[in-house]
This record gives sequence, structure tokens and C-alpha cells, in this order.
Amino acid sequence: MSDRPDSGTTSWRTRLQESAVYRSVVRTPPFDSPRGRAQRAFGNVFLHVYPVRVPRALLRFRSTWRLGFISSVLFAILLITGVYLMFFYTPAVSMAYGDMQLLRSQVGFGQLIRNVHRWGAHLMVLAVVFHLVRVFVDGAYKAPRQFNWVIGVGLLVITLAYSFTGYLLPWDQLAYWAVTVGSDLVQYAPGVGGWLRNFLLGGSTIGQSALLRFYVIHVAVLTAAFFALMAVHLWRLRKDGLAVGDPDVAHDVTTRATEAVRTPVAADAHWLADGRRVLGVVETEDGPGHAREPEHEVFAWPHLLIRHQVVALAVIALVLALGIAFEAPLRELANPNVTPEPSKAPWYFVGLQELLAHFDPLVAGVLAPAVLVGALLLLPYVDRNPSRRPEDRRVALVLFWTIFLALVVLTVIGALFRGPGWGFVLPWEHLYFEP
Repeated sequence: MSDRPDSGTTSWRTRLQESAVYRSVVRTPPFDSPRGRAQRAFGNVFLHVYPVRVPRALLRFRSTWRLGFISSVLFAILLITGVYLMFFYTPAVSMAYGDMQLLRSQVGFGQLIRNVHRWGAHLMVLAVVFHLVRVFVDGAYKAPRQFNWVIGVGLLVITLAYSFTGYLLPWDQLAYWAVTVGSDLVQYAPGVGGWLRNFLLGGSTIGQSALLRFYVIHVAVLTAAFFALMAVHLWRLRKDGLAVGDPDVAHDVTTRATEAVRTPVAADAHWLADGRRVLGVVETEDGPGHAREPEHEVFAWPHLLIRHQVVALAVIALVLALGIAFEAPLRELANPNVTPEPSKAPWYFVGLQELLAHFDPLVAGVLAPAVLVGALLLLPYVDRNPSRRPEDRRVALVLFWTIFLALVVLTVIGALFRGPGWGFVLPWEHLYFEP
């Protein structure tokens, strides 16, 4: 008998790893050396999304709060649960509401999946918004990441459109009148408002055409657009460099990355701005003129991946807990002849509805959101301040937080403090809000 009890397992594992089938699937064997870890990252389709090495500061949770990764996890949850729900849903006014009821009683885990999908959608809106806030506060939109900020704003718009188009699909009173209020804002756009509203609804009223168009936009058009922008977003993240929360480290990385964009290197050098080679995995010192302290970087696998796995499990647990504790609402069948009081837009648009109570519809419903989105898109090109340190950006930060807090206050007032006739009510006396 062998003195090594695991020798049989080791021999079996070795034979498997040396087989032609295994080597055809896994391009690189497991290595424990730095060279092996880099080869593992280059040879794995999932690990290839990550850089081989990342700044050590990125391992700190507060460096990015993992908000971008959390948004990706929530999107994966929504994709999986959404595909499941599609098997039991028909985008027809005569069947949609009945399908929602069947999910409650006759579909295995149907109501739980719908709960998870709805709460995941709400959390994704919050995660993407807070991710945008974090990037601004850290100044991570500055060169050379200007265009990636623009892509991020596009992903935020798509996320809001995702939630808005999905809101109508249950075809109950809550969904019908929330979308009615939201779609009415579109018609105030000068020149194209009426045409755009008719295009979205397929007519002048919300009916079968509107439900079908919202369904197609929700499951196909926005999904394709999201994947396209996310692919570019991740690619630019790799090319432009990771933005860490430490202003000193970030300033150094940003400066070197910007110089690399402006100063091409020789074709046979293949050195990136951070001192790593592009076309090979070699055990060598840093490139000429790019000396780095080895302790400033760590391998993404396993250091960053382990942290991401923990965050992913925490997000999944949170969404499941919300899905178990709070049931997604389903009110009466949609009835265009019965208007509930009050009729509120979805919570992420209720701030605009509150703004409509104080300003002209053209100003509150069209110009305000258009100016806000336009300002976000132009921000990295208008802001010429190269510093990312908060003490050098006081004016920009004060202006940003003023606008952000104003939006939060409008949303809270519209969601919690408005009742029938859009009158002011106290939420602890009567709450006219359903997420």
C-alpha cells in the first residue's frame, strides 16, 4: 500500500490534465509561478476579462466599492430570471395579466423569480447611479477615460429604459398608469415629442401595440445595446487602465497612461504605460524607463477574483432575501377607464413628475433631463482640471452634490409625500407609493 493516500487521485488528475480532450479545452495547465498565473489569465475566456495584474490598492473595497461589478452581477441575475419568466409570459393584453397570476400559483418558483427580477431591477438602477457618482467623486472620468465615461452614461440610460419598459409588462393598474404618466412626458419634446410617443406606444393610447413594442424593446433591443456598450466599456477599461480610489496612486497611473496614448512606442517594444508587455508572458524586469515597485501590483487571479466572488455571493443573497421578504405587487387588471389616485411614474422618474408640479412641462419634462444628460456626456471634455484630488475640485464637487441632492429630494417628495390630486401628505399617515 502506498504511503501517500492521495496518490491515486493525483495520478488520475494528472492523466486527465495530460489527455488530448482536456488540453483542447484548457489551454494552459495550472501553474503556481508568476508566469503560470499570467498564462492562466491569458488562456481562460473568463479571466481574460481581467488584467493579469491589478494595482494593490484596487483590492480595498472602498477603492471602488465594487459598484461596477455589483451592477454586472445584478444584470446577470436579471438576465437569468428574465429568460425564465419569458417561458411563461405572452405579450398580449388578453393574456399578460393572466400569466402573472399563473406565476403565483402554477409555475414552480414563479412568484419568487418575479420578485427577484423586480427587486434586482430596482437595485441595478441604484448600483449604476452610485457607480456613476463614485466615478465622478474620484475624478475617474478624466483623461484617458473620457470616452469610457460617455459609455457609462449610455449604460445608465439603457438601465433606466430597461426598468421603464419592463414596468408595463404585468399589465395591471399600477404598471399601466405609471407608464401612462411616464410616456406623457415624451410628448412635450419640441418637434418630435408626438412622433416619439406614437412610436413607443404604436398609437395614441397604451394598448396591444404598446405592450408588444415595450416587450420587444425590453428583451431584444435594449439587451443587444447593453451587451455592445458593456463590451466596449470593459475593453476601454482594460486599455485606459483601472481607476483606483487613492488620488495619489490614481494620479500616477493616469499620468503614465496618458503619456502612453500621446507617445507611441516602437513596434518591437510592446511596453504598456504600466510597464507590462502586450504580446507575451515573460518573467522579466519592468520595461525601460518604466521602473515599478513590485509590491504596487498583485495578480488579479486569485486576489481580485476571490473578492469578486464574495461580493457576487453577497449580492445574490441580498436579492434572494428581498425576493422572499417582499412580494412584487400585482394590482387589478389594467383599465384605461379607471384612473387610480394618485397616478405616479416609476420611482426613478417620479422626481421629474414632482418637478412638473413646479415648472412648465417643457422645462421640467424635456429640457431638465436633456440638459442633465448632455452635461454628463460633455463633462470629461469640459472639465480641463487634470487633478483628481478633492481639494483641487471643490467647485465641481459642490455643484455635483447640489444637483444630486436636489434630485434625491425631488424623488423622495414625489414618492412619499404626494397623494391624491398630487396633494402633500405625510407618509406615516398614508403611503401612496409602491415600488
